[in-house]
Amino acid sequence: MFQDKQSQIGKMNRYGKIYTKMLIVTAVSAVLLFMWFGVWAFIPWGIIWALSMYFAFQVEKVKKDNDVQTYKEIVAFSEGKLLDDLQKQREIGKRPYQKIFLRRLLYQSRMQNHG
Repeated sequence: MFQDKQSQIGKMNRYGKIYTKMLIVTAVSAVLLFMWFGVWAFIPWGIIWALSMYFAFQVEKVKKDNDVQTYKEIVAFSEGKLLDDLQKQREIGKRPYQKIFLRRLLYQSRMQNHG
């Protein structure tokens, strides 16, 4: 069990680092590729973006498999620690509010872009 948890932590950290680097490459390469290739830049940029999304989904899969969602849970998990039952219940209680806040934030940003 301990070995499995360590491998899960290692996977999450490795995928997280790769995803971060790929996200930076995606952003930087978009500008350069479109300057050099114009419309044809969608092809290589789409491949880079798809690789970034692959690693994002891998991180999310590890989080889902280990029931880790909030920042506090992610930090504790990546350090190999466990939250006690009270802390875990508090974090579970925060999830719906965080999702509502995120939806509201996305809605507001969408409205600002369109209106």
